[in-house]
Amino acid sequence: MAKFFLLFIPSLLCVFINDPNALYLTAWLGSAYLIILSIYTCKYILNEQIGFFSPIVLSQGLFWGYTALTSIFYFIDQHGYEFFERVKPFANIEEIKLIAQAQVYIVFAHACYLTGYYLIKAKRGQPKYLLNFKNNTYFNLSIASAILAATLQFAPIAQLSSYLSLFSTICAVHYFGIALRQKRHIPLASIYLISILIIGFFSGMKENTIYPIIFLGIIAYENYGVFKTSLFFIPLMAIYFYYVPTYNAKVRESRWYQNKSTIEAFDELSNTDFDAEVLKNNNWTFLTDRVSEISMFTTYLQSVPQKRPYYEFEIVGYGLASLVPRFIWPDKPSPDATAQKRAIENGALILNYADDTTSAKPQTIVDAYLSYGYLAIAITYLLFGIVLKLALNLCYAKLGYEFGISTIFYCLFSILSRGGCFENLFNTITYAFILIYVWIEVLKKYKLIIKN
Repeated sequence: MAKFFLLFIPSLLCVFINDPNALYLTAWLGSAYLIILSIYTCKYILNEQIGFFSPIVLSQGLFWGYTALTSIFYFIDQHGYEFFERVKPFANIEEIKLIAQAQVYIVFAHACYLTGYYLIKAKRGQPKYLLNFKNNTYFNLSIASAILAATLQFAPIAQLSSYLSLFSTICAVHYFGIALRQKRHIPLASIYLISILIIGFFSGMKENTIYPIIFLGIIAYENYGVFKTSLFFIPLMAIYFYYVPTYNAKVRESRWYQNKSTIEAFDELSNTDFDAEVLKNNNWTFLTDRVSEISMFTTYLQSVPQKRPYYEFEIVGYGLASLVPRFIWPDKPSPDATAQKRAIENGALILNYADDTTSAKPQTIVDAYLSYGYLAIAITYLLFGIVLKLALNLCYAKLGYEFGISTIFYCLFSILSRGGCFENLFNTITYAFILIYVWIEVLKKYKLIIKN
């Protein structure tokens, strides 16, 4: 019972704090404390096998880093600072109070998430299947998945395309990691990975570049240790976040809103000069409004339940409806439309004209709060932690750590590492559990796995 009590210490401390700055910092530090505590508990008290790809390390770090820790930039911004320079004479006290309130909900959700994770015992023993891979198997899997993803993109089962695209990218990173470790195929692996990063960059989706880089870093941490890897990985991430927000915004404008080709977008980008001030301003906007969604959470806090009652089971109903295939229910409401409707009716998204393509769907913590405050947050994140552990156990039991966790888990259950609205959460997780068994049958057919 002690391990459960320790999880809620930050939430209990927040009850006795009135100052919004102290309240925010207590809740913010609470999530950092929970990440460290949970890894220590799993490794040294529960004796779980912990690697860098273990969901309690990487998946938790990504999810709560995005949900909880990146809010510090918006908090600093509302105090009138941009980086370390004061640019506004006064702090926005009312918004700071809302930020603190949102952070308290977040650290409570984090404790519930870990409670759910602890409730399910870790799967031990040898996996059911062993890999029968050759040196170039990851490369072949990546190519085949990319081709299949492109083929299925406009098919009735287009959802499979996103799983396959991510699988292709993860396999490419693994292929590069193996090439470095074995000192074989390095030129091919390098060219292939760079090609994927370039294609991902010109898609306009930041996830298509940041995820491969993060996975590359994690593989390096496992192979070369913390000190050696940090010497190149930390500067690499610093360079990425300095330049990419500005260049990505330009690519999005060209590709998404002006419908320009990749070549046209490249020409436009190469002919545009960004001075240091533009980069600085764009970086700060990225850190405060894109890396963190705390500013949108505070908008929802002002709307519900003061202006609109809690949604109760309405959002859950949309999530369950998303599970029904459209060929069975042709008039099924669009999950994107129902999720975006919540953003519009609560003032988190304002469309300026009829054809405005701006999109903003609530994150998991927001949908939980909108449903019924603390109670819904507790239930949502307790189940979230349970599902995370069940997915971990299943992937490990079938395919082990190297492939089951570091590849299949992050391919099928990527939403557990980034979150999303209930519609996407329900749909993606449900079909991920089904697709594990499909994936195993495919691997068995091509003799890529054998019974242990």
